[in-house]
Amino acid sequence: MSITTQISVLDGGLQTTLQDLGRSGGRRYGIPPGGALDRAAHLAANKLVFNQPEAATLEITLRGPRLLFETAALIAITGADYGPTLNNRAVPMNMSVFVRAGQILEFAWPVQIGGKQQWGRVCYLAIQGGFSGPCWLQSRSTYLKARLSGYKGAGRPIGAGDVLENGEDFAKALRHPAEGAGRALPESEKPNYSGNVQVRLIKGPYQENFNDETYQTLLSQRFTLMEQSDRMGFRLSGPVLAHRRPELSDIASCAAVFGAIQVPSNGQPIVLMADHQVTGGYPIIATVLSADLPLLAQLLPGGTVSFTL
Repeated sequence: MSITTQISVLDGGLQTTLQDLGRSGGRRYGIPPGGALDRAAHLAANKLVFNQPEAATLEITLRGPRLLFETAALIAITGADYGPTLNNRAVPMNMSVFVRAGQILEFAWPVQIGGKQQWGRVCYLAIQGGFSGPCWLQSRSTYLKARLSGYKGAGRPIGAGDVLENGEDFAKALRHPAEGAGRALPESEKPNYSGNVQVRLIKGPYQENFNDETYQTLLSQRFTLMEQSDRMGFRLSGPVLAHRRPELSDIASCAAVFGAIQVPSNGQPIVLMADHQVTGGYPIIATVLSADLPLLAQLLPGGTVSFTL
């Protein structure tokens, strides 16, 4: 049977939004696919509480929310470790956890464990059944820039006074939430977030706009994530990636995908992220592999990234 979960939001945190795997049907209307920035963490959280992969989770950015569980629930938290606690007792990451009615979940930031700064941009909270919300273009993902979808279809982060409930996106019904507690993510599936990451890419599709020396620079140097980065695109600073000729820095608009690396006229690359535009007018020198996007998605400003074929 399905279990009803109700959560009162006492504090929404810095930017906490409903996200899922995004929408594929909006490109024709100019709507980005959106969805979870770290797809792997989103999927892991859902898996731990027996949800379908497409169930909505809460994407929590940097400073987490404060949530009062009005009912008992089964939850899992994955992604960046923001030191979650239930009534001031530590909650394990990457494990399904039983929450009693009346308990308060909150997060700490910044977090230091064993004196070491923890890295990570976002974490994900899943509840069994997924977070409910209106489904627009086959997705509940929040699109902040256009204020569309997400919580009550308002296209905004959650805030104090909001009430969250679960849906029916579960893969296994439980007699009681406690029955599903204690499931842990295998060690082999736990990510190793860092302030210095290396990600794999494939060349193109605009290889003809760049010479061999530019590709050598891309693959041999480190780039730093800039403050002016968001869910739409991660801006990198570093050595200039020169175009073969100045006029090749602009192209007729082409289709854009999550992970595409655009190079504008200043030679500083932009990696397109979950809320990327549908088309773009800068040549794409390469595209990051989907499997490596979660490591990049968790990078914070000042962190560095290097690329390998």
